Amino acid sequence: MSIDLGKTRAFALIGLITGGLLLASCSDRNINLSPAAVGESLSQEEGPAAGAATNVAHEQPIPGDEETFQTYVLASIPERSIYLFAEENGVTLQVGDLTRQYDWIYMTPRGIEPRLKIGDFDADGQDELAVNLYIGSGTGISVEELHVVELDDLRDYPLSVDDVRSQIDQAIDRLKASHDIPGRYADKELSFGNWIGYEIAGAGLQVVIGLGVPEQGAMPEYIGELTAEVGYKEGKYELTDFRFVEDEQAAASHGESGLAELGVNNESAESPDGKYVVEAYGVNEGIAAGGLHPAEGIRLVKASSGEELWSTMGYYSHSFVWSPNSRYAAVSYEARTWGGTIVIDARDGSEIELPDLEALRREWGGETTVNEHRSDPLFRSEEWLDDRRLRVSFEWFGANGEGYSGEYVYDVPGGKLLELRPNA
Repeated sequence: MSIDLGKTRAFALIGLITGGLLLASCSDRNINLSPAAVGESLSQEEGPAAGAATNVAHEQPIPGDEETFQTYVLASIPERSIYLFAEENGVTLQVGDLTRQYDWIYMTPRGIEPRLKIGDFDADGQDELAVNLYIGSGTGISVEELHVVELDDLRDYPLSVDDVRSQIDQAIDRLKASHDIPGRYADKELSFGNWIGYEIAGAGLQVVIGLGVPEQGAMPEYIGELTAEVGYKEGKYELTDFRFVEDEQAAASHGESGLAELGVNNESAESPDGKYVVEAYGVNEGIAAGGLHPAEGIRLVKASSGEELWSTMGYYSHSFVWSPNSRYAAVSYEARTWGGTIVIDARDGSEIELPDLEALRREWGGETTVNEHRSDPLFRSEEWLDDRRLRVSFEWFGANGEGYSGEYVYDVPGGKLLELRPNA
């Protein structure tokens, strides 16, 4: 059974997670019993909410001096005098007068910062610090790493998936035998680790791992999530209470006799004046989810000559809406659990970005949250109100599973959000 670090939401098989990625040994480097000067200045000020990431000293490199790096706060729990600082190579953790350096990865292109949580995770009467690091990202890739730090001397105990691989293998076998994993997968090897996330709630820890069915000549087909409680004791981890939840699309597309034949959605739409066509084309047979392959790509072409004006990668589902004057094509696309919308100017093939989730949250008029593991944002173009105004629907999941949804109206050539209508 393989452990695979990439979770495309279509579940791309990337390779084995090696022990070198998630080291299980303790770090013994650079203990300093004197508080860092920057930590002293922070402790004299009112800090942010527990676990919040706050940039207090982040400066851009001086022009012409790319080697300049200014330490800044990645995350903190001010009421416990806990601060995690970004360094040029790794991080520094300060807890009261103790500081320690680690070679942790703390930033990826998605920019999701570390999360901190205090709890008595081993039930010994003393609190520990749980640190959740986002270490892998890309097109559909989401990999997290969990560390538990003993607060008396800042010893670090990372959760190595290699160390619990046998526990996961045995759990999959048990779930197959009990038919909690459906019988159609009984004789199939299941790959895991393409998406790894951790939940930290109170004094409890939980891991969520994606499962998939490898296919010859193609990447695994995502079938659902395996969750388990994470027990921590004296620097070691044990996974218990395994549960499997099958992906709804996978369940709907598979018969008990075996895997269904995979399809592809290649939609198209002609502009009102008949001069342009926007279409999804081809098939990407290397990826599959929910009984579908994604299209090879999406493109805007001239109807008369087939000349390509714009193109991008394909997805599992697409919808296209033209403005009445045939100038703009609103292109909506959906991956397995999320989707987006962009607008293409048919005059020159340029892309016009629409408001993203954070832009909508700023205009919401009330508090909103985002689930850092599975926010599953979905944006879909609904209609053009005229040659300028586009109505777009949206939805996403909050931190506690609550749903946010609604629609907005956007002035495309003016680049302005005109109206935001949250659903009650």
